[in-house]
Amino acid sequence: MIRLSELQLYISDSISLFIPPLDLHEGTIYLLLGDSGCGKTSFLKALAGFIPDDKILGDIPAFRSSLLLQNPMHQMITTTVESELKFPLIQHGFPDDVVEHKSRDIAEYFHLESLLETKLYDLSFGELQSVMLAATLLIPADLLLLDEPTSHLDYPVIEKMYSWIRKYRQNSSCLIASQFPDEYCFADQILHFHGHRLVQAIPAKDYPLFSRENDFTSSLAAEEITAYLKAI
Repeated sequence: MIRLSELQLYISDSISLFIPPLDLHEGTIYLLLGDSGCGKTSFLKALAGFIPDDKILGDIPAFRSSLLLQNPMHQMITTTVESELKFPLIQHGFPDDVVEHKSRDIAEYFHLESLLETKLYDLSFGELQSVMLAATLLIPADLLLLDEPTSHLDYPVIEKMYSWIRKYRQNSSCLIASQFPDEYCFADQILHFHGHRLVQAIPAKDYPLFSRENDFTSSLAAEEITAYLKAI
């Protein structure tokens, strides 16, 4: 478990983000919801160490983290799909055979095998987002941080992403920022942000009632969500 004390993040001279004490448990998927600009990205970046210490009031403990940025073009390191998937594994010292095996497996899982030799700049935005998501998922980490990873993904890929995390990251806490409230059905906990504050932490199963009481709108097709819920 990762225990966070009360945090105040100074985003700008006039804006700060307040996070109350929060425990992040292994094997738990946290979905961060709230209006655009409410602080979800800043919170993820702070946890990943991207915000200077002098902009943070409170202590963030040391842990291994992996962060997927909103714009995958800002995260490209190599030139091809295959080399991008292998890069995090090589950087973490995995043997060559493990690098080959893990990169091929995740490429097949996300249906990227036909793109392995493709240059990253030749991919569509959705394809690039899938590649960078897959590469981030391969990074060993205590805390997996994904900033709007589903914004340009089709529903079947979204479902595969959550299924992969559920199966292979049981020793990690996973925080996923999203603009799609209906992704609650894949999560364990909802962290709701409003007015530059984390104002609510609720079980995902209680989100439909919370959503109706606050008149939130759905962003994924209702029939797709219904079909998924019937299948689990």
